[in-house]
Amino acid sequence: MRERNADALLITEIHDLLYRLGIRATRQGFLETSCAVFLVMRQREPLWFSIMDVYQQVSELYHMDIHVIDPRIRLIIRKIWREHRATLNGLIGKELESVPTPRQFIQILCGYLHKRRPYRISRPREIPVRRQPERR
Repeated sequence: MRERNADALLITEIHDLLYRLGIRATRQGFLETSCAVFLVMRQREPLWFSIMDVYQQVSELYHMDIHVIDPRIRLIIRKIWREHRATLNGLIGKELESVPTPRQFIQILCGYLHKRRPYRISRPREIPVRRQPERR
């Protein structure tokens, strides 16, 4: 049950990040992109992956041709590049010189999410209790 909640939280974070980049759930390629990021984030080493393996897994999950996935993710990347490049650059903290490839784009999103997640995975921090000064 705990793993399901963690997966649901991760999916929500991925969707929020795509919304922040100007991509809505109704946009063609939204599901394929979010699924690809989700699959890569669930790996032991999220920044090391084969893009074709990810495409294969997405195609199996959505019962679609593997050759449809790449153009849809590229469509998402081009829209972000045209309309929200500054936000994308803000995620990595530097200026991108050219449109990222799908693999690079997924790495950018995963890297950003990976940096943000440790505080959510670790033990909850204890809230210090203020002590009342002793009265004499």
